[in-house]
Amino acid sequence: LHSTQVRASHTLHRQDPIILYTAHSRTASYHFSSVSPDPVVTMDMTPLLLLLCASVCCTAALSHLRQFHLIGKRLFWTKAQDYCRTHYTDLVTVYNQEEAEQLIQLMTSNGSYTAWIGLNRTKPSPKWSNGDPVDFTPLSPPPSPYTEPMCATILKDITTLQKCIQQKYFMCYKKGPRDSFLIEQNMTWYKAQRYCRENYTDLVSIMNEGQKEEVKKSVNASTTPFWIGLLYDDWEWSDGGRSSYRNWLLEPSDDKPRVKLVSPGVLVALGSDNLGDSLCYEDSVKIVEESKTWEQALDHCIKNYRGLLRIESEKDQRVVEQNLRRAGVNVSVWVGLRQSQLFGFWVWTNGLPVGWSNWEGDRQPEQPLSNHCGAMATVVGYKWSDQDCLSMFFFICEK
Repeated sequence: LHSTQVRASHTLHRQDPIILYTAHSRTASYHFSSVSPDPVVTMDMTPLLLLLCASVCCTAALSHLRQFHLIGKRLFWTKAQDYCRTHYTDLVTVYNQEEAEQLIQLMTSNGSYTAWIGLNRTKPSPKWSNGDPVDFTPLSPPPSPYTEPMCATILKDITTLQKCIQQKYFMCYKKGPRDSFLIEQNMTWYKAQRYCRENYTDLVSIMNEGQKEEVKKSVNASTTPFWIGLLYDDWEWSDGGRSSYRNWLLEPSDDKPRVKLVSPGVLVALGSDNLGDSLCYEDSVKIVEESKTWEQALDHCIKNYRGLLRIESEKDQRVVEQNLRRAGVNVSVWVGLRQSQLFGFWVWTNGLPVGWSNWEGDRQPEQPLSNHCGAMATVVGYKWSDQDCLSMFFFICEK
């Protein structure tokens, strides 16, 4: 084709990047043009049309298992959801302030200041702040009809729902031995959640009667109700993610069922008739709910994907936990860990040594007592453990 003058079919309200993807490497290079709005562009017609159709502004990696994509194409929320599900995994789920800030940086560095995310209004339901399944709640049935978000407080043997915007003491917990800490500062539930995540692990969750008794005993002398991690509201994430991130700029009204992330990192509810850029995410995690030995799982992942799962960092670990929670998997799963029977060290199936780790008891299994294959135990805080390689487990591949 000869070089042709083509008028862009959409109005450019910022410097639009041209993205060059490198096959298999999952990397992208960005080339920005300093064109004015509604420019005349001189180039071959075919590449131009491909770029306009792609509409992807830019990409950022949360970890080697998850990428965020900013879609610079103005869409309604439902169309944005369809686009993300067709081309990636789904509209983004925001799990914490750190992720919100990374998404805002992705947006603002490319001239976008608001974008659709996966949060949308549905029927009311309970959620634990840390994403634990709500199989047990220390509550009687919540009030009906639903009118506004409610959060759980405990005082001695009484658990009640209160307005989340009230100011109360709260209880955090720290992952590991699961110690609980009563914080004697008055905060809303949302601010208490952020405080716990920044200084401990999260607001405390209660998974059974035993844990409820432990919480009560740890603050036996308390005379004022305090927040725990249970939120009851009518918001859900598009991908079913168990996130209670709710950093609202203003309390949303009933007629605004869709949500945008807005710089500097707050959530704004809007009507369904609004247009906007979109934030998609793409995960490289594939949970296979078939029981196989470790070797059989490895063969399956190599034949169908990129191999058994590799976890390089705490962020990778969080991505895997989020996928397992969303899928409702509560059994042990194989990952790509194997111990050298000759030398005793642990490696990933691609030959890389284990750097960051999450072993049960915080100790790497050692010969001669160890088994030689690695699994993740969902029932003990998603810790890694050594297992008999002939055991039959579900497994996780890397896409």
